[in-house]
Amino acid sequence: MKLSLTQENLSKALASVGRVVSTRASLPVLSHVLLATDGNRLRLSATNLEIGINYWIGSKVEEQGAVTVPARLVSEFVSSLPHSTIELSAEDAILVVKAPNYESKINGIAAEEFPEIPTITADPVLQVEASALREALVQVVVAASADEARPVLAGVYLYTEEDNLYLVATDSYRLAEKRLPLAKVPDEELKVIVPARTMQELMRLLADVTEPVELYMDENQVMWRLGDIELVSRLIEGQFPPYRGILPEQAETSFEIDVSEFMRITKVASLFARESAGSVKLEVQAEGQVRVVSGDTEVGGNTSAADCEVSGDDAVVSLNARYLTDALGVMKSQVVMFATSGKDKACVLSPAGEEAADDYLHIIMPLRT
Repeated sequence: MKLSLTQENLSKALASVGRVVSTRASLPVLSHVLLATDGNRLRLSATNLEIGINYWIGSKVEEQGAVTVPARLVSEFVSSLPHSTIELSAEDAILVVKAPNYESKINGIAAEEFPEIPTITADPVLQVEASALREALVQVVVAASADEARPVLAGVYLYTEEDNLYLVATDSYRLAEKRLPLAKVPDEELKVIVPARTMQELMRLLADVTEPVELYMDENQVMWRLGDIELVSRLIEGQFPPYRGILPEQAETSFEIDVSEFMRITKVASLFARESAGSVKLEVQAEGQVRVVSGDTEVGGNTSAADCEVSGDDAVVSLNARYLTDALGVMKSQVVMFATSGKDKACVLSPAGEEAADDYLHIIMPLRT
């Protein structure tokens, strides 16, 4: 293998594929990144056997070949080099990297030992605008469970309904749903659960993508194609909870409030709620005020209040402050509507205001007191 390419392109690609590399690999080659020529391009590949990524970058290839090298070492080394043209060559599983005033040899593993990353050759199931998909993932992934004891809750549920794509995640204490309109209705109904970690990686990759993203799938896996990048992931087996049943049909009390002001009073109250596992009490007053109260503890107590527009009667509900700030942190509108139907019923946050779109719901289950 022998080729040359820019330091900027190689460093960016290594940083992207490196996040997929297994940090506690059972096989040494899983901590490596595969460098393989592909025509006049260089393909970088990494996998942890759950997620796989292929990343192509333009290169001047003189000799075809492939080698795997330790992902962390090569990424940190290349990122430390000056912006210039880099020459790569490999023979007998040793990668030689040359740049102005630098020359290094990195011992690797034969490319034949690297696991093959599956590819899906079927037609794309659907196409989504990159910026819209990234915004949807930011708003939804926050609600996914980090506990893999219940695998379906550690994923993001994707399904189509008419001409919309829905993304949903829940950890059983909160739930987020985002609706994305599709320009083209898929030929077949889509219902899959993708690991949340896959969606987090996709979210990061989408930051630099402008062209539409394509979704491919087969029986056991999905593949997202983002220009010169392919992200492949296994699917989670199981049935996602029938969440629509917990949505209250009509709220007894609701209020509209500036998102930043609601975030401010919640954060202040949460400082005094650390000893009570973040529990705070929302007191909605019909005359137009919401108060966030943290009970008296060893460090003290706090009441923070803000004016708001209230519909309905007075209401009191206890919530986890972190769940509330997480929801407010991903709200894209300047104004949010908070709706409750009683201290034991689900609370619903949704965009409000004149320019708000009716395409997002964030549900938080109240704490029992």
